[in-house]
Amino acid sequence: MDSFTVRRLEKILDGYIETKVPHGVRSSVRLAYEWDGNVLTLCEKRPAYPEREWSRADIAQFRLEAGSWRVYAKREDGAFVPVPAIRPDSDFERQLEQVELDTEGLFWIS
Repeated sequence: MDSFTVRRLEKILDGYIETKVPHGVRSSVRLAYEWDGNVLTLCEKRPAYPEREWSRADIAQFRLEAGSWRVYAKREDGAFVPVPAIRPDSDFERQLEQVELDTEGLFWIS
């Protein structure tokens, strides 16, 4: 993936995280993302005591496959599997919106 696209997606994600996590709770919960080639993992981080580090829980993966973004959810065994209800789409923002809506309860705890 070219660097322009990576920067554009990071700006989208930075804006999403800014609005998703209220300022008053950022010392106890953070959203972050990590790139691994054409795979972007959205995760939540919380303080882990007594280690004074942040523990990580993966929320969703977005994989660029054949020009479209496919959304993956994490199973209890730690493996990521495609979400059949979210069809691949070339529009990353549309896929992020589907994760935010979470109609199947796969990503966010209600």
